[in-house]
Order: sequence, then C-alpha cells, then structure tokens
Amino acid sequence: MAQSRSLSGFVPSASWLSPAGSGDHTAGGVFLLFITILGLLVRVYGVTGQSLWVDELMSWSAMRPGAGLHFLEQISDAIQGPLYLALTWPLLRWQDTPFSLRLVPLLAGVLTVPLLGVLAARLLGRAAGRLAALLLALSPFHVWYSQEARGYSLVMLFAVLMGLFLIRMLEDGPRPGSAFLFALFSACAVWSNMSALFLWGAMGLTMLWLRPPRSWGQLGWWAVAFGGTLVAVLPWVLKAAGIWAVDRMVVGNETGQALRGESTFSLMAVPYTVYSFFYGFSLGPSLRELHQPDRLAVIRHWWPLLAVAAVPLACGLPWGLARLRGRGRALVVWVLVPLLVLVFLAVRNVKPWNARYLAVAFPWLLLWLALGLENLPRRLGLPLTVLLVGLSLTSLGGYYWNGRYAKADVRAVAAYLDARPQVDDGSPRAILVPAVSNVFQYYYTGADTVLPLHGDTPWRDREQVDAMLDQALAGRDSVRWVQARAWHVDPGNLLAGALAARGQLTLELEVPGARLYSWQRPAPDPIPTEMIHDEP
Repeated sequence: MAQSRSLSGFVPSASWLSPAGSGDHTAGGVFLLFITILGLLVRVYGVTGQSLWVDELMSWSAMRPGAGLHFLEQISDAIQGPLYLALTWPLLRWQDTPFSLRLVPLLAGVLTVPLLGVLAARLLGRAAGRLAALLLALSPFHVWYSQEARGYSLVMLFAVLMGLFLIRMLEDGPRPGSAFLFALFSACAVWSNMSALFLWGAMGLTMLWLRPPRSWGQLGWWAVAFGGTLVAVLPWVLKAAGIWAVDRMVVGNETGQALRGESTFSLMAVPYTVYSFFYGFSLGPSLRELHQPDRLAVIRHWWPLLAVAAVPLACGLPWGLARLRGRGRALVVWVLVPLLVLVFLAVRNVKPWNARYLAVAFPWLLLWLALGLENLPRRLGLPLTVLLVGLSLTSLGGYYWNGRYAKADVRAVAAYLDARPQVDDGSPRAILVPAVSNVFQYYYTGADTVLPLHGDTPWRDREQVDAMLDQALAGRDSVRWVQARAWHVDPGNLLAGALAARGQLTLELEVPGARLYSWQRPAPDPIPTEMIHDEP
C-alpha cells in the first residue's frame, strides 16, 4: 500500500485521458495504447530508408566494432551523447547495421509519446493531454530525430521525465524518491545532449519561482535534485569547456571568425525553428534550398504555404499563453530560457544555431500549442487542429517519399561506384569527397583512394581551392568528385570552377542531395612534326 501511495503522483489512473466526468475507466487506456502504436508505426516506417548522415557516422566511428575501441574510454570522451553510445554499443556488437544505430533513438521517440500525454494531462488537463499525445505521435520533427543515430530523441524523452518529476515535487514538495529520480533523469538528459543543461537551469529557476525551499529539509532535497545532476555530469561538462571556445561568452572578448559563416545565426533562425518544431524539415523549402545564398527568394517562393502553416501557430500559441495557469506557467520559462541561452551562444560564436539544439524546448512549446488549440472556440479550434494535423501528415509524406527533402543519398553514389569501377588509365585512382567523406567511406567498398579535402570552415577563395587541388591531383590524370552538402565547405561552388579550368568535368550521376562528376585532365598537345629532328 505504501508503494502505491509513493507512485500515485507519477503513474496515471486508467482514466487519465478519458473525457472529464465520463466515468469510463477504459477510454483513457485505449487512447493511450492507440496513440503509442501510432507513434511506433510512423517511426518504424522507413527507419533505414535514408542514407546515414555525417553526424550519425561520427557516432558510429566512436563505437564501431573491430576497431579496438575501449568502452569506458569512448564514453568518457564523448561530450555529446555518451548515453546514446553506451546504449548502442552492445547493439552494434550484435549486428553492425544502420538499424542497430537507429534503434535506441526510435524506442526513445516512441516512449516519449505517452509520457508527454501523461505530463500534459496532469499539468494542463485531459483534453490538452489527448491532443498533445496525438501531435507528438505525428510530429515530423520528432519522427526525424527518432530515426537519427544521435541523442536528440533521448534528450527529449528525459526532458519530459524531468518535467514529470519536477511537477510532482512542485505539487507535493521535494521527497527522497522524487529528488533522486529527477537528478537521474536530468543527468541522463545531459548525457544525451549538453543542451539539456539549458533546461536544467530553467527548471531551477522554476523551483525558485513557484516553490522556493521553506525549510532546511526542503533545501536539502532540492539540493539533491539539482546538485546531484551537476555532480553526475561534471566530468563531461569540464571536458566540453576545454574544447569549446567558452571564453567567447565573456562580453567584450573577441568572437573570432563565424563558425559557419552567415548561417551561424540570423534573425530568421528563431521563427524557422518554431516552424520546424511543428512541421519538420519536409514542408515548404528544403534544408538544401535554405542553405543557398538566395534563401530569401526561396522563402518568397513558398510564402503562400508558409502563411497557411503559420495560422494554427499564430492563433494557438498566444491563446495557450493566455490560458496558462499555476504550474502551467512554467512552460514559458522552459521554452524561453533555453531559447535565450542558445541565441546568446550563437551570437557569441560559441555554437552555431541549429533547431535540434533547442529540442529540449520542443515538448513544452507543443504543450503550449495544444492548450491553446483545445481552448479556442470550437468553430475555430477544430478546423485549425485539423489543418495542423493535415500539414503534419503532408510533411511526413515529404519526409518519407519526396527526394527534395531527403538527406543526401551518399549511399547510392557509393553503390554506383562499387558497381562501375573507374577505368584504369595508368594514373593513381582517387575520388574527391569533401564534407561527406566519412559517410562515403562507410558505404564504399572499392579500392580507389578517397580524398576528403577537409575544411572546418567554408573555403574562402579560389586560391585556397587551387592549392588543395594542386596537392590532390598531383600525378593523377582523372578523378571522380562526390558533391554533397556543398554549402558546408563550398557555398560559392569554387571547386567546380577550379576543376573545369584544369580539364573536362562531366556530370555522371545525380541522386537526391548528391552528384557524382568525373574529371579528366586534357591530353598534352602533340609535338609539331617540324620540331622533331633525327639524331645526327
């Protein structure tokens, strides 16, 4: 009985999603089961359909079987996602496949769906809980990261668990079980991705605002809850501080050259992040289009769709903000603090802006929207909800089946080259693979030398590219070139011009997000006959 009382604040009753006052104790359980199965189906479908990507190969490289890697050493060195590495390590030893790499994020994504519904029902009411669970199950943003071999779906899972136990402590006061579990789940969130520290700080502010300690006992258990997290993750935080340019956070210090040029941060980053939270990266302009120099023209092209997609957000979010009461107001802090911290880090050139770095805020913004849509007058809230769900489904369709939005299909290029080896012209054979060399080498089984042409920042000018080519092409009369993710190192398309100036450049293969070119050095001009003399 004592165990039942201790868990009653966390485990929902069978009717937790039933309509208020319905008296039907099975409806909530049936809905929970249905929505979880729905979340599972949309995340399992196509989980290995797309090529592994650059960051995913970074994960694989840190734990690949047969490389003589040591588990504890790799985990202690991983400042981004040691928990993901620890959970996936045995799976790769069982079967070294893309599915094994993506299994942990997939399961984490599925588990987050019902847990967010639990939290929403407790914090905002059953109706908002039902809608929040549905929106998360069909979320293109969440599906994307549930199928990516990194820790982002894990950090969202543990962010929700952090929220559940913090709300419990705000309601009942900090107790040993809740304090230890909050510390554990907070540490797991940070071990999934360092951005969870932003949420950890926001929740600390929430505690001071809504339930500051009023006794030494409360202070002690709050210290366990928040201090325990810091103690557990401190080794990784200190290691990250030694790698990142944290001195740039001091206002007045030099920030150095922008990490990713103009894309390190822009004023459009924040509204685009909100848009991607609800519609993912497969509705409207693609990520590749938005990395082009004329991205404003791209946005103008898509503005009718973007305007329609903005309507549910523009109505639901302000209405939800106006309806937040009591502990529900914590959602504002949990969104704004991570947002402001990330903006500051991007402006100070410590970390480039990316929507995934704000993933810890995504569940709370979704709850905020669900509350707003649920409380709008029915004649407005229902069609807006249908529109939001319809656009989410459209985005999922684009993610699954439209090559415009697919990750660069480096796998297809490697398979093509494996099936059609380069003709031997007597010179050393090589393949130029800037930006995506780790992905290409994962899939490619041929014998040709892979030349990465590495660059941590975008290439500055033609002179820099020519210097790299002088070295790469020395002694070679022909190469192939895999062009993918060009915006990362070659936004000005300098490499194409440099190769064309040195010989014949021919497009050989084009797949979603990637192209394969062949380059041939021109034959030397023949010596004129009149220049040839017989030996005396």
